[in-house]
Amino acid sequence: MSELGLGTMTILKHGENEAKRILETAIQLGIRHIDTADVYARQDVERVIGETLGHERKHLFLTSKGGNELTEEGMRWNPNPSYLDVALHGSLERLRTDYLDLYYIHGGTLEDDLDATIEWAQKQKRDGVIRQIGLSSIRPNVIKRWVASGALDVLMTPYSLLDRRPETLDVSIPIVGRGVLAKGLLTDEWEARLGDKGFEAWRKEDLASELAMMPKPIQAYALGAAKRFCDVVLPGASSVEQLQQTIRAFETEIDEDVLGRLLARLPIHPYTKHVT
Repeated sequence: MSELGLGTMTILKHGENEAKRILETAIQLGIRHIDTADVYARQDVERVIGETLGHERKHLFLTSKGGNELTEEGMRWNPNPSYLDVALHGSLERLRTDYLDLYYIHGGTLEDDLDATIEWAQKQKRDGVIRQIGLSSIRPNVIKRWVASGALDVLMTPYSLLDRRPETLDVSIPIVGRGVLAKGLLTDEWEARLGDKGFEAWRKEDLASELAMMPKPIQAYALGAAKRFCDVVLPGASSVEQLQQTIRAFETEIDEDVLGRLLARLPIHPYTKHVT
């Protein structure tokens, strides 16, 4: 059975007080899987999580990510073990914990020294600093390399009714689906969220036509689809109200036959980049 987690990238959108209320409400309503990354709000999200939920640590499944190094200009990809050491221990300090249940390598390319990165992650796992090794990636060639290593415990990747590319991956490890509401397109607010560029492989016109035909409530069916494929469903929240709406939609009973017909109709677009 799929678990509902909380992605925290946008929890600071309306300030620290609202972010703390989001975290506290999530715990009160039964969410235990809390996902973050050091780059979210330039480390501030990790700090707020530590300040708010540090006392709840033993009841949480806490995850973070490293590999995107913050610079004065923005970010740069840095998979070197020496940097990952700094990143991981900085996350532990901000989150007020001495271990993470799951730590993701955040990104990566085939040009990296992946053997060194994988060996580093395995050492952290042996030492008990992390309990599971994860990869957060949209690149099928990098995913394939990590899976082949045998070291990977969990894959995080985008998945939604509008982006079913992960269904073409040949993996047998747990999948954490992010972006499950497709930037708000798979909610009742889709008309306001629909931009001129469409979404992923979808053109605006085709997407608008499809969204208009979606079964209601759209959000419940979107989460229902993610439940079928993902071991953990990881929507974000920028307000307590948004979080509560997501939890209600996750718990809403839907017609599985209707969902089945919807999935049969919607295309599974192939990966077109970073395939080999």
